[in-house]
Amino acid sequence: KATINRQSQSAINRNSKNNKMSSGNPTANTPRQYVGKLAPRLSASGNVVSHTNDDDQPILMEAKLIEIISSLRQLIQTNQQLDEALQESHDDDLLQALEENESLILRKRNDARVLAAKLSSRHGVTISVEDKIPRYDGSLVLRQMKEQMNGGDQNGGMYL
Repeated sequence: KATINRQSQSAINRNSKNNKMSSGNPTANTPRQYVGKLAPRLSASGNVVSHTNDDDQPILMEAKLIEIISSLRQLIQTNQQLDEALQESHDDDLLQALEENESLILRKRNDARVLAAKLSSRHGVTISVEDKIPRYDGSLVLRQMKEQMNGGDQNGGMYL
């Protein structure tokens, strides 16, 4: 055991000396530092904030609009499924997801309209958004909950 440990130690010492000698640099044993690419910044709506001005490039604007519309379609479909599930049985997690999606749908719908208006005003590209996004009047479950909350206040009681 002693000879194996001495042999291992001498091999480590040789490698250490070779590394110091070959580099000629006293900091050869310091860890390397790498410069990595920064992660993309996201806006409040979850969209990537780019460093270039995408408003000058209609192709990028149109691609972004298509992405928003696709996302909206999926969100609306998901909310319809959540609404159906919540009509059958109450679940707090599903209700929270439904509420979050409601606000996200409103923001993304507004983003799509703004982007379509920019494409039209700056580049003369007219894209109708309303016919590409499915109709969504909001969650029936959330409306019923709001009506119950508002209806409870109108029953003649005074709450302090």
